[in-house]
Amino acid sequence: MIPAPYGGKLVNGYVDTAHADSWKEEFEETTVLNSPVDCVYDADKIACGAYSPLQGFMNESEYSSVIGNSRLPGGLPWTMPIVFLPLGNQEQKLNSLKPGDTAGIRGLDGEPFALVKVEEKYVIDKGEFAQKVYGTKDPAHPNVADLAGTGETAVAGRVTCVGKLRVPSGDYELTPTQTRKYFERMGWRNVAAYQARNPPHTAHEYIQRLSLEREDVDALMIQPVVGKLKKGDYKTEVIMRAYARFVENYYPKDTVLLSSLSIAMRYAGPKAVLFYAIVRRNYGCSHYIVGRDQAGVGSYYDPYACHRIFDEFDVGVKPLRYRESFYCKVCGWMASSKVCPHPQSEHVNTSQTRIRSLLAEGKPLPPEILRPEVADVLRQGEVIND
Repeated sequence: MIPAPYGGKLVNGYVDTAHADSWKEEFEETTVLNSPVDCVYDADKIACGAYSPLQGFMNESEYSSVIGNSRLPGGLPWTMPIVFLPLGNQEQKLNSLKPGDTAGIRGLDGEPFALVKVEEKYVIDKGEFAQKVYGTKDPAHPNVADLAGTGETAVAGRVTCVGKLRVPSGDYELTPTQTRKYFERMGWRNVAAYQARNPPHTAHEYIQRLSLEREDVDALMIQPVVGKLKKGDYKTEVIMRAYARFVENYYPKDTVLLSSLSIAMRYAGPKAVLFYAIVRRNYGCSHYIVGRDQAGVGSYYDPYACHRIFDEFDVGVKPLRYRESFYCKVCGWMASSKVCPHPQSEHVNTSQTRIRSLLAEGKPLPPEILRPEVADVLRQGEVIND
């Protein structure tokens, strides 16, 4: 059955339309803080319930519990701190804020978007944050590098938003309420979530199909993270257009929902993976697909630590764990070391690194690693974030 939201209740931080005008008037009277795009996306996901049971940005007690114990103070597993760290050089504004005041956050378009009812302010040791969350202080790590642009004073408090954030993925961006209603309408009780941040290749397709073939899975929700990505990643519109072509041509219409998740990508290995599974539970998913080195970057994490973390924490989602897959020239299709006996010399690498390299060199994209419809999308102009 469709699982209950994490913590038991789906948070709704949206302002009633009848009060939207008064909300906007309040916004104009608040201290508006310059916010990293990460926090803008997080405010949106708090308000729509994707981060349930969080109702706002974490206070110091919640933050300390999460980075120290990977749990909220009440004991519920939670691995990623959701904190409001405004951009640096705003000391005067931050010093003026007191508990009970309201801080404002503008949307991606610069328009009034979110209000934070200030509960408290506290100082975050950014070095400790980086080490405990990302496992490194290396400034080459993309999330660690982002911390350099923020201040050290976090603002905690409940979030209210005037409406859904306007994002580049457009109508693909659904709320947990919308996906849950869609699942109910389709008669889906057990939905497997697929996390992505790249256009699909055949290794992705392989584990998606394996998941859909399971008797305990009714359908698949493919939900790429397309908010803030890193330099060198594919552009949002490219990812969504490639997936739309892929889903349209290779899956039955009554078994797959394509949606987007506009947040800042957390490259935190196993901690990020558990967090993403919690988020997908809030969207109504009962299963979560975990491949090799999910939410990893570089060589910072053990590639299969993202599998083992589900043995340590139960978040009410069943992990579907898969080994690294590849195209085998002898088998004639995708396989893994569990089912393929042939040597590595017969395996074709399906990595995005190889695909990007072929694109950059203007070389053909092999059909054994990319469906032709996806390859067509990737050949259309500038597809990489610079």
